[in-house]
Parts: sequence; structure tokens; C-alpha cells
Amino acid sequence: MRGHPISPRRPVAAVIALALALVVLALPARPAAAAWPSSPTPRQVERFWTPQRMAAARPLEMTVDRGGHTDVHLGAHQAAARASYSVVASPEVPPYAWNGQLFVVQNGEEGFCSATAIDSPTRSLVLTAGHCVNTGPEKGHGGIWSEYLEFVPGFNLGSAPYGSFVLSGRPRALPGWTRDGNPDYDLGAFLVEPNAAGVRLEDALGGGATIVTDLGHKQRFEAFGYPGGTERMRTCTSGYAGQDPVTITLPGPPTVGIRCHWAPGASGGGWLIDGGQEIDGLTTYLRTDEKSLSFGPYFSATTVGRLVAGL
Repeated sequence: MRGHPISPRRPVAAVIALALALVVLALPARPAAAAWPSSPTPRQVERFWTPQRMAAARPLEMTVDRGGHTDVHLGAHQAAARASYSVVASPEVPPYAWNGQLFVVQNGEEGFCSATAIDSPTRSLVLTAGHCVNTGPEKGHGGIWSEYLEFVPGFNLGSAPYGSFVLSGRPRALPGWTRDGNPDYDLGAFLVEPNAAGVRLEDALGGGATIVTDLGHKQRFEAFGYPGGTERMRTCTSGYAGQDPVTITLPGPPTVGIRCHWAPGASGGGWLIDGGQEIDGLTTYLRTDEKSLSFGPYFSATTVGRLVAGL
């Protein structure tokens, strides 16, 4: 929109405009994401995610309709009491602390997901949902990558017991997600810088979950996440609830269901087995016509194994 100069013959309008400008300048400023650098340093990302920004970030959510169409969007903060999970009493204690909250800027909007620290040679690997690091295809083009990624393991009521860990390099997601939007491949991973004290992720946490692949479906999963805008880690335990009949028709291993009604914000939260030592799934979406279940990609060598190779 173009501005027009104030005419000297209209002094009253000029005075009013000046007064309004002074009022606006007096209001407390909250810098927009777009005002920050597009290639920030780790310290700039840490400064970006103030406690106020973390509290105001909206939960990322993906839904899939009966035709297999995906919709990634920012969800609403909603009461935790409505869902099928319970509070983790001591989220700062491993292996619970291997799970955490992931803050991202996606399409210029500040949001969050859930994520899990992974045991890897780099001791710096985080696993989450693909749609938390990339939007998936839009209007025939590849997905847009998320920015300003910051992982806070064991996050609890605004406290970061192990510090925060900022994206190092670029995130990864599978082409089946970024190019095709296929929920079977909705997986994301990235490496993180050491925290502000210079300690690597696994060293700070005393380990991370071990990725296992190609196991039988009938596992007992302990799922974790930060649903609905809560600042406390939640958990839900469930057995295998079947494959999603919608994704059976898509290329790739069909997604797996569990009986946990996770709210927005739990996307990317790990499904742990073996007392929390191994990860064999993660939450990625709800069905629009089946809200009692949550779904996630089957962990195989061709999905998550391919994603984290070399990390």
C-alpha cells in the first residue's frame, strides 16, 4: 500500500497522524519472525525463543481424511483433560527426559511439536514428525522447510533442565513426505548444536532412545508428547491398534495406529518400547473420521532407517 504525503493545508490531519504514530511507537514491540535473520546463528535462535514466544507458540497438527488427503496446520490450545494421556511426574529424569518439546517457525508462524533424542554416533540426533520440519508439498511444489528449530528435552512448566539444543545444519525428511505428502513417510530428523554450556545432547541426557526397525506390529508402546499447548510432558500407553486402511492403498509400509487420542502438539512424540530404551514409532496424525486413535509411520529400514543413515 502506498503512502501519501500530508498536505501543509491539512494541519489537523497531520497532528492526528503524528499522535497515532506516537501511540503505536509507545506500544511494546514483539518482533515478527520475518524480522530475524534467515540464517541465524545458534545463539540467535536461543535468543529468539524467549519464554513468552514458547508459551505463545501454537501446536502443529496433521489430519488425514478418508481419501488420504493430508492437512498440516497450527492447532488450538486445548485442555489436556479431554484426552487419553496422563502427566509424566518427573520429565527431567531419563529416559523420560529423552523426550522433549520442539519449537519451530514454519511459514512464518511460531509453532511447536514433540521430539525424541536418539542414540547415534554423533550424540546429537533428534527424531520427530516430517511435517514438523517440512510442510509437505504445496500447490505442486516441494514442501517448505521449518526454521529456528530448538529442541528442549525434559521441558516442564517452562523449565529446560538440560538446556536447549538448536538445529545444526539442515533438517532431513524423506522425499515421500516432502514431494508426495505420503503419511507413510512423515518422518523428520536433524542434528543439534551443543547447549549453551557446550555439552552435546546425549552427553547431557546420559543417552538417547535406540531406533529399532522391522519389528512385529504387536508391541506395547509408551507414547510421549506435549499436546494442546500444555507445558508438561504427557504419556499414553497402548498396544497395536491396527493399520490405517486409508494408507494401505499408498506406496510404502502402511501407518500404525495406537489407542491414544493425542491432541495437536503431540506430533513427533516418540513411541518407546523396552522400558523406554528403544523407539519403534512416533505420532504423526489423527484421522478426521476416527479421533480415538493416533497414527504414525511403521519403522522400517526403508523409512526411518533411510532417514537417519549417516547421522
